[in-house]
Amino acid sequence: MRISASRFRAAYNKSVVNVQRQNASAHKHQRHAIYATETSGLLLIAFLLLALTLIRYWHAIHWSVR
Repeated sequence: MRISASRFRAAYNKSVVNVQRQNASAHKHQRHAIYATETSGLLLIAFLLLALTLIRYWHAIHWSVR
């Protein structure tokens, strides 16, 4: 018994699409966690740089100038 080429492609593509959908939904959560961690790290670095700059130049800042 021989399966026609179009039926074989349709069956193959159906399974490939299902696998891709499963993989896509599995990776969405991981990417979200990575982006959240990256953003938190960048905010922490920015805050530390601001704090260190204020500590270093506190005496030189002219607070009366607005």
